[in-house]
Amino acid sequence: MSSYRFSVIVPMPQISQDEILDATDALGNAGCTDASIRGHSEGMALLFERYANSFDSALSSAVFDIECAGYRVSRIEVEREAIPS
Repeated sequence: MSSYRFSVIVPMPQISQDEILDATDALGNAGCTDASIRGHSEGMALLFERYANSFDSALSSAVFDIECAGYRVSRIEVEREAIPS
């Protein structure tokens, strides 16, 4: 397995500190323990370093986990050098 780095943008209005903690718990319980949460102009960004058999598998499993936690994904951002060749 390889490690893949990418960000997933989750749109939402500005949230309180308690709501951030709730989001952290919900995402962690859904399997996103390999992501850190950051503020983003559109809501929150989840910065992943996910181990998977392929880049596609890493992306799809992250989206699945986020949606299981009750959030909607608007897009995925990847640094050019992180894209496997």
